[in-house]
Amino acid sequence: MFLGHFATGLAAKPLAPRASLPALLIAPQVLDLAWPVFVATGVERAHLERGHLAASPLVLEHMPYSHSLLFALGWALVFALGYLALTRDRRGAVVGAALVVAHWLLDWIAHDHDMPLWPGSARYGLGLWRSVPGTLAVELGMFAIGAALYTRATRATGPIGRWGWPGLALVLAGGFVAATVGTPPSSIDALLVTVAATLVVVVGAAVAIDRQRPAR
Repeated sequence: MFLGHFATGLAAKPLAPRASLPALLIAPQVLDLAWPVFVATGVERAHLERGHLAASPLVLEHMPYSHSLLFALGWALVFALGYLALTRDRRGAVVGAALVVAHWLLDWIAHDHDMPLWPGSARYGLGLWRSVPGTLAVELGMFAIGAALYTRATRATGPIGRWGWPGLALVLAGGFVAATVGTPPSSIDALLVTVAATLVVVVGAAVAIDRQRPAR
């Protein structure tokens, strides 16, 4: 998933009111932050194949260290300990760890036999990406719920909080639809650059928005 991961972070705001918007958006993307690094360095393998799945050209050949359930639990612990050391927010650390692990569960729903339980195990996936309408309906629906929960749990104190937040939400939703129905990137390297750039822009925008959208 892509938009669905952001949805879980937004939906978690009422559960962790002290957690910042950047932290809530980064936590469910930890596995996808590790994945480009592992692919770029040859530790994991992936390539693009147009028509592989209706909603995704990604062929994920080998990703035991970024996307196995065992390592997801390890990444969750690393995130929780780092977050706790920086903020002393225990509730936020627990919620953040849950968001990291939730990434694996959502990818299990979306992917097609890509998700290992541990390095070398059988791989699993329900294959939501086989259907473009199904993918759009599930992820956009999740995002709408997450965005509504985040909006209700915060209040705008300035123009960036008031207009920047819905602007970011529209960009994320629109970008997701365009990526799902549009032409795929030319290569796996182009995809990795796009993913990295998107996450940097989203987190940067979230930092600015968070300053003007405190918890209610």
